Amino acid sequence: MDKIIMLESKCGGYNRSYLSNVTLYLKNSRVNLEVCLIRELFAGVTMDIEFLISMQNSIKYQKIFQYSLDCCTMLAQRRNNMFKRWFSTFFNSGNFKRYCPVEPGIYYLRDYNYNTLFIPTFLYSGKYRVKFDMFQLRNNDRDFVMGCAFEVQIK
Repeated sequence: MDKIIMLESKCGGYNRSYLSNVTLYLKNSRVNLEVCLIRELFAGVTMDIEFLISMQNSIKYQKIFQYSLDCCTMLAQRRNNMFKRWFSTFFNSGNFKRYCPVEPGIYYLRDYNYNTLFIPTFLYSGKYRVKFDMFQLRNNDRDFVMGCAFEVQIK
């Protein structure tokens, strides 16, 4: 079985008109995340996801996969895909909503074991950067909500 080693994690950027606080920390190979949502999220929440692989003998990364995910639609569908499988692992360790809209409140992951994530076959052993940027579609504009980046080693 593949093992994930978290090298670095950061949820630095967030829109203060949607969130008043974002706290992320790792402890004993577990993720803890707390997000204070101050404005409702509704249909039109998207997440842009990028997977980048570290170039051998370099500090540079090359993009190998990019996807824009409609979170509300994905959660509402019965069909199971890689992203729905990932999201479903969050529900056991936190209080994230399973549907939209998402009302203001404090949402969290506690003691989340990231080694329970399904690792797609196109991600073989190596060092990766995974970036997530969340947006809310509002009046034909995409409002940035928050962004996170993780550097991981898959062994």
